[in-house]
Amino acid sequence: MSDNPDRDERIRQLAHRIWESEGRPQGQQIRHWQMATRLVEASERAGQERQRDTQRPEDDGD
Repeated sequence: MSDNPDRDERIRQLAHRIWESEGRPQGQQIRHWQMATRLVEASERAGQERQRDTQRPEDDGD
């Protein structure tokens, strides 16, 4: 777990949805948590990239 309880909750909820989508298999908690963690990390990176893109000055083609 991380120092960010909101992030951990997002991961927990996503891992639960993954588990349910796979038919609730037993013994897959670690794999589901790792998968959810990677998805949340990718989402965070994409958000950071979008934020950086919106902060860049527009290139007017000159």
